[in-house]
Amino acid sequence: MVTKFNYYLEKNLLKKIDMMLLRCSQKNPKRDAVLLCEGEEGQGKTTMSVAVGYYAAEKLKRIFNHTRVFFDLNKMIDFLKNTEEEIAVWDEPALHALSTDTSTKIVRNLTRLLMMSRKKRHFLIINLAYFNKFNDYIVWQRPLGMIHVYSRNEVQAGRFIYIKKRKLEYLWQDWRRKRKRNYKKWASKRIRGTFPDVMNPDYKNNVLSDFDLKYYESEKDKAIAAIGAVDKEKKDLKFLALKYLVAMVPMRTQDKKKCFNVSDVTLFKWKKLPEKYPEIIDIIKEKSKEPVKPYLLIN
Repeated sequence: MVTKFNYYLEKNLLKKIDMMLLRCSQKNPKRDAVLLCEGEEGQGKTTMSVAVGYYAAEKLKRIFNHTRVFFDLNKMIDFLKNTEEEIAVWDEPALHALSTDTSTKIVRNLTRLLMMSRKKRHFLIINLAYFNKFNDYIVWQRPLGMIHVYSRNEVQAGRFIYIKKRKLEYLWQDWRRKRKRNYKKWASKRIRGTFPDVMNPDYKNNVLSDFDLKYYESEKDKAIAAIGAVDKEKKDLKFLALKYLVAMVPMRTQDKKKCFNVSDVTLFKWKKLPEKYPEIIDIIKEKSKEPVKPYLLIN
């Protein structure tokens, strides 16, 4: 039994968590700790990460509750870059349903967060639906381990296996080369089992006296509803990318002005667009994998 709520966490898993907590609490050298929690929607990623979060909070004497669970990655970045010694969970609600352009932006921002947070001693839990949506830096270079949650026989939820840091690269390479997510092949044989349903009101040792479930569900609903807004932003960025390509067409400025009916000032502004919207370069690179047809940007 762990924490003031007296729920159970598997003892071999706790040994791994304790090593991570020591890493991000020691004064020298200054380090953070990153733990991945991965699994399909509805398998218990949030439940597991909240259980681990409260355990970490008691061990480190830090704050953890619903206010430390983020759906908006930019909000979490702002929070963590202006603080030290925090516990935070990024709860990725529907990344696998988003566009490639949006996924690219999220991966880039998450990479930026991990690069800038090393010396702040944060304990960060990243919830992912599928690890293969992310780059090698996020999947195996930075994390200290990964908890994969799943349902036994596709029915009994609340189970997990643990993949150690040194095996995460093999998991990643299996995906890259064979397109297989070989969780069981690389999982530790000694760190596995079940985890408590700490966000269930019917579970005796739940954390809901401290964790505001209504607030959590409201924030998650906002994040999912924002997907439509993200799609609109993606269309706007594609249009900006098209303007940039027009400005960079290899022809005389006077000819471009006549052809596209724009001024010198407008062309200059279009050339500078990537400085304000670096995402458009990612869009252009993604489209460059297809036949070079600028009009594809607006499809």
